[in-house]
Amino acid sequence: MKLGIISDVHGNIKALEVVLKELEKYNIDKIICLGDLIGGAARSEEVIQRIIKLRNKCICVRGNREKYIIEGMPSIVHDEKVKISQEQIERNEWIKNHLSEKSIEYINNLPKEKYLYIGENCIYCVHYPMEKNGDFKKHIKIANLNENEKMFDDVNANIFLYGHTHESIYNKGKNRVYINPGALGCPGKTNNAPYGILEIDNNVIKYENKIVNYDVNEVINDIKKISFPGYKSVLKLFYGTIN
Repeated sequence: MKLGIISDVHGNIKALEVVLKELEKYNIDKIICLGDLIGGAARSEEVIQRIIKLRNKCICVRGNREKYIIEGMPSIVHDEKVKISQEQIERNEWIKNHLSEKSIEYINNLPKEKYLYIGENCIYCVHYPMEKNGDFKKHIKIANLNENEKMFDDVNANIFLYGHTHESIYNKGKNRVYINPGALGCPGKTNNAPYGILEIDNNVIKYENKIVNYDVNEVINDIKKISFPGYKSVLKLFYGTIN
């Protein structure tokens, strides 16, 4: 079984399309998307519709950005204790108002977590490890093996897939593997769209983090052209620019 692993597309349809094209070359059996399809770049609707078009080829879980559309913005950002600004609230409303009923229905039906079974392996898919009440656990941007083990110590699986931190991670313990493919749609000051390929063959687990390049300036110019609420903050946070 060969799986394509993606996460944190954040409305970047350009990056998603180039990664999906790359995955076709590897004869992927399934694509696992670890949430945050929306927010960031201006094409959240297009991203959701592209994922829907994949049908059963793609298994997706809900990220915090989808949760914000469903439940509204919280007063603080999950565990980081950062207060939500009026700009963020307005941007979230803008995104919601530009989603079709079909897209909203889709994200409403996304599970918070998903277990997959391949041979003797149990794969746990989640946007970020959660407490029993559904809140995210302590945010660790670049987790080491010991931190990963603590983050998922209450989950019975041997392969753990998560996103949210926007950093690519691959930590392998004695009986457990922890994978974060990085943020596909948030290139920073690069032209990179990261993703991963997980291969399970006769219980032999292989993982490779990959990167494909694309024209990020097309996305930046599109964001500037649309100028949605707080777009300059998005450019600074996700693209490393405001110009």
